[in-house]
Amino acid sequence: MENTIVALATPPGNSGVAVIRLSGENSYEILKKITHEKGEFTPRHMYLKNVYAGEIVDNSLVVFFASPNSYTGEDVAEIHSHGGYFLAQKIIEECINLGAVMATPGEFSKRAFINGKLSIDQAEGIMDLINAESEMQAKLGSSLVQGELFKMISNYQNELTDMLAEIEAKLDYPEYEYTASESSNIINRISTLLDNLNGLIEDSTSGLIIKNGVRVAIVGSPNVGKSSLLNALTKSSKAIVTDVAGTTRDIVEAEYEYKGIIFRLFDTAGIHESNDIVEKIGIDRAKRALEDSDIVLLVSDEKNICNISTNKPHIRVFNKSDISKKSGDFDIFVSAITGENLDKLKEMIFSRSVKSNIRSDKFYITNVRHIECIKRAIESLNKAKNEFNSTTFDIISAEIKSAWLALGEITGVTSNESIIDKIFSKFCLGK
Repeated sequence: MENTIVALATPPGNSGVAVIRLSGENSYEILKKITHEKGEFTPRHMYLKNVYAGEIVDNSLVVFFASPNSYTGEDVAEIHSHGGYFLAQKIIEECINLGAVMATPGEFSKRAFINGKLSIDQAEGIMDLINAESEMQAKLGSSLVQGELFKMISNYQNELTDMLAEIEAKLDYPEYEYTASESSNIINRISTLLDNLNGLIEDSTSGLIIKNGVRVAIVGSPNVGKSSLLNALTKSSKAIVTDVAGTTRDIVEAEYEYKGIIFRLFDTAGIHESNDIVEKIGIDRAKRALEDSDIVLLVSDEKNICNISTNKPHIRVFNKSDISKKSGDFDIFVSAITGENLDKLKEMIFSRSVKSNIRSDKFYITNVRHIECIKRAIESLNKAKNEFNSTTFDIISAEIKSAWLALGEITGVTSNESIIDKIFSKFCLGK
């Protein structure tokens, strides 16, 4: 890489510490110039130095990482300044004045990939760790970073490589025919690989739930306590609660974690006939939230029984059980005020929306891009298996190569530059 890049590696805004990161061949010289340091910096040693940004001087911690022993594989320098937004920007501006250029989103991680420090799936795992909102999300992100998926995919590709070598050795001898034993062996190996890949796809449903959470729409007539229920379940005060019907006009969102899964609750406007233009907009949004949800809480009270119809998994909730209980077709009686049965409601939401047994000690695919790559590999391997005894070796070889390439896109082994650019463009600046 020709340019030395710089960016803020911590979130923007005022904080205790701001980390400004440089990567590239001029990182060391820029660090020396910005600190007015005449001596040498020992790699991986932290120093307390004055950092000069124009007329501003900050007493900062600085560290240098020599290539290749750094995150990007290049010379890297970091300045740990006081965390004022203005101060961090002035230090970045000074680094640019000294020869650096502003990094693009994900450019540090992209350089790490190019320099062989990590695979694409490991880089994606770093972002999953950064964005994790639950322990299970963090564990799966950590598994990616530690290379669990990389090792798995590499083993599958090695198996495909062995099969390719065996098949293509026969291409030089077109008159050669596989014996029944040889054919059975290859087909069985393809079948075993298909079983493993199909297992990953089956489990990915749980993986996506872990990563994205469960969307829970709270719907019903006005004034049945939908907002109070959202506040009680999430132990927050996100939703405004009054005795006035129609208080909630727009979607209010809050979340809670239960058994390692994030549940995103959406409090909606009461669904009813209305001539109020603003209220009608809120009702339309409530209907869209219902359609976009994974599970629906159909909330009633003694005066307003919810008769909304939905094909989504749903729970018929009778609220305000502290005031009265009405016989009827309800799944659970709760009180958002006293907390009665709220824990039971959480368990009911979990059991009806999380169908499979999600284990905290198991690895799951959580990335849609990975899932699509595996599906393409499965498609190619199915063709190779089904046509093995009815077509030529070169066609079988082509299908196995296609599967190898599809799997290689997960780790970046076979990804082209446009795919790589697209993936890293989604990363945050400074990573």
